[in-house]
Amino acid sequence: MTSWMIDEQDPARIEIAERASQLGITGTPDRAAHCLGNIRLASGKVVQAHVVHAVDPIITDGTDIVMINRRHDPGIGKPALPGGLIDPARGGGVESAVQAAVREAAEEAGIDLEKADATLIGTRNMYRPYDVRVAQNNNLEEKYGIREGDIFMVSTQAVRFDVPDMATTSLIAGDDALPGSARRVRKSSLRKEDVGIHDHYDMIQDAFIGLDIKKAAPKPNGPDRERPHRTKASKAYSIARIRLISAPQACSFSTRFS
Repeated sequence: MTSWMIDEQDPARIEIAERASQLGITGTPDRAAHCLGNIRLASGKVVQAHVVHAVDPIITDGTDIVMINRRHDPGIGKPALPGGLIDPARGGGVESAVQAAVREAAEEAGIDLEKADATLIGTRNMYRPYDVRVAQNNNLEEKYGIREGDIFMVSTQAVRFDVPDMATTSLIAGDDALPGSARRVRKSSLRKEDVGIHDHYDMIQDAFIGLDIKKAAPKPNGPDRERPHRTKASKAYSIARIRLISAPQACSFSTRFS
């Protein structure tokens, strides 16, 4: 990832998270990134702000989960889920959360989840002031419209993949994972303070509510295997569908968030 973290004390972290949450996105976004207009940093510099959308796959056999150690901040060197940013789709629109999670799992942990049963966990988290970054160069411009010096918050959606035979599955770290760090971790051994990303621990706990992989319902036929996850309170979460639009687009929300 060609970025570094914005200063922890900069109030722009809160401002960009509040703007992102106002977009009201709960499921699959309609584009890979959204512009949030200009924002003033603590230094007095005015920069363009964005929210970029990611996914975090929770790969499990009901006991262990797949984790990597992060190559970059946030949480550099610490355990985390093997997630990453959603890509724009060819011809318009974006990958679904499941499609992006399958790709990221292959890139960061070397595991093929194409045939795995997938379940969305909760809704997209659009308020993450602890993950606000500054783009170091223009490598994010083509896909996401983010230029060097712009700041962006990363939103995320958890996707659980049920892999009963995970104990015999080979894992190979790649991309943003530290070499050799992809591994199976006993879920019961995790401590929140050891996990590198602020909300990854909470997403893992939510993914295990009511989980019984052996008794999991058979997955439906067809390409769409996304299913809403129900918490103990039986709250069903809606799954937004892909809307085909052009992406990325020029920043156009400056007046809304002036």
